[in-house]
Amino acid sequence: MAIETGKYARFAAIGAEFSSPIIAGALVGHYLDLYFHTDPWLTLSLFLAGVFVGFYRLIRELQAAQKALDK
Repeated sequence: MAIETGKYARFAAIGAEFSSPIIAGALVGHYLDLYFHTDPWLTLSLFLAGVFVGFYRLIRELQAAQKALDK
């Protein structure tokens, strides 16, 4: 009953893979809004860009995990 921890660690990292671009986009956008006085447009646009990147990375990671589990 050997559990391959590498497969499970990959699934555990998916949450960070999804949320990190969203958080980074919101933070960078917030500080750029403060610098350029364009509140809230850069925060909103970079947040949405982070959502798209997060979903892209999530889908790619799940596809790779599915291929690994099928083997």
